[in-house]
Amino acid sequence: MDKSDILQKYCFYAHAPLAARQKFDRAATQVELNPGDFYFHEGDACTHVALVGNGSIRVYKAGESGREITLYHVRAGETCILTASCVLAGMSYPAAAVAESQTDAVIFPAPVFRDWVASMATVRDFVFQTLATRMADLMALVEEITFNKMDKRLAEYLCQRFENEGRPITVLHVTHEQIATELGSAREVVSRLLKEFERLGAIEVARGRIRLRNEATLRQFL
Repeated sequence: MDKSDILQKYCFYAHAPLAARQKFDRAATQVELNPGDFYFHEGDACTHVALVGNGSIRVYKAGESGREITLYHVRAGETCILTASCVLAGMSYPAAAVAESQTDAVIFPAPVFRDWVASMATVRDFVFQTLATRMADLMALVEEITFNKMDKRLAEYLCQRFENEGRPITVLHVTHEQIATELGSAREVVSRLLKEFERLGAIEVARGRIRLRNEATLRQFL
């Protein structure tokens, strides 16, 4: 996947006049992130903005205890709105972002991105739309943490993972610790609930693997 392939995933590029596309091309630098590579550490200066072509970047917040909670994921055709907002405001990155899988992206220097937002309505629209989407995601996360019981949150997480963005799977290769990190909970809590789901026949739990046995039973917790 080259720079043009990545940029074609973004409407402000795909529908731009040739001169504007050439301007984007010249400013873009292609990067590759391996699983586990950090896009940003908490407190880093936001010197660039990335547009993801494929793969996934996990944005999360870590507490003093070492526990983490996932804020959102940045996937193909998306950008990290925290990065964009920090670039525009001149602030340091308030979370951490790490590649979950092999990720291809293009990055733009912060001054260039600020100039585009100021001068191009299509880029502004993209930023505002991304901001609105992420705000809705974060509000939903706050609601889940505040009002929903952990068994419901875990069942929602499992159902979403088994759905696999429209390509259903029946086996997840994930540890209890990884799930706890995603949900901002303790591994012991997750393990206890997984055992209960297994007892009821919804799933089958093995080391580093969870198999779906009865989706209807799992969805009873939603």
